[in-house]
Amino acid sequence: MKKMLVIAVAAALVAPAAAMADTTLYGKLHASVGSVDNGAGSETIVESHASRLGVKGSTELDNGLSATYGLEYGLNLDGDSSRALSARNTFAGVKGGFGEVRIGRHDTPAKLATAGLDAFADTYGAMENIIATDGHRVDNAVAYINKFGPVGFAIAHSTAPLNEDVGAAVDTAANTAMVNYGNGPMYAGLGYTDVKNVGSTANLGLGWKAEAGHFANLVYEQAEGDGANTAAVASATGIPAAGAKDTNVYVAGGYKTGAATLKVGYGEGKRDGAGKEKQTSVGVDYSLGKKTSAYLLWNEDKNLSRAAVEASTDKQTATVVGIVSEF
Repeated sequence: MKKMLVIAVAAALVAPAAAMADTTLYGKLHASVGSVDNGAGSETIVESHASRLGVKGSTELDNGLSATYGLEYGLNLDGDSSRALSARNTFAGVKGGFGEVRIGRHDTPAKLATAGLDAFADTYGAMENIIATDGHRVDNAVAYINKFGPVGFAIAHSTAPLNEDVGAAVDTAANTAMVNYGNGPMYAGLGYTDVKNVGSTANLGLGWKAEAGHFANLVYEQAEGDGANTAAVASATGIPAAGAKDTNVYVAGGYKTGAATLKVGYGEGKRDGAGKEKQTSVGVDYSLGKKTSAYLLWNEDKNLSRAAVEASTDKQTATVVGIVSEF
């Protein structure tokens, strides 16, 4: 009986794998430990950084089209959250010679225009701390994506871009678009987002990456609040409250030598009529294998609220070691 049960379980596992030949299971596990000071004294913190698990793929249809899909969920490796899973990009779509249409929850096209230029993505030194667009993922979205040679573009409309975490009822919708160009070591991306009753962002990114792995990146953004944008929504979206305007710049570079990549990053966000936020990051990544790496990072982010008078406690300093493993 036990042998029959083992055979039955094995058959159940093999059959779906054969049926989902075009489906890819993937994930990223990322955690760090170190000293973090949020202005009230340092403490040792274990943190999960955008760890995720997902499936993606496509299924051929009878008319020459393909059905596409993606289900990606965030994981809390440190166990600090009551929610074991949180939705990231989750969508269903159709792809053909006309391009691809996706429906669901997704990163905005404007975010995708410059997200790849973040040298410290998903860490305490993430570009998202300075560049508002880098934190934008919208609900209830319909997106169109296409590419012609080295030029790609995408547009999306969301009927209700703000999720339940915002904690404020806002009658809004969003339109966002991007165009990018990638050829050899050079990359350029341009994005624009308009959120009704919240504000707008325009972002431009330039990148260079040598075959040896050295790189240099620049991202420039303007974000302006309008309409009924409240403090709660401004905090969630990174777009300043009504009437305010932010000018944000992020630069980063890296030098690869053997298995190690030495990296530096600097970001500055200036709010008209108020103050300036400054973020400095220094780190080294060390490859432990094809899809696993360890890193050491020091990051300081000062005047997070961009107040006209900077408070000595309005900052975060982190010195951590981390490990990233993908599959």
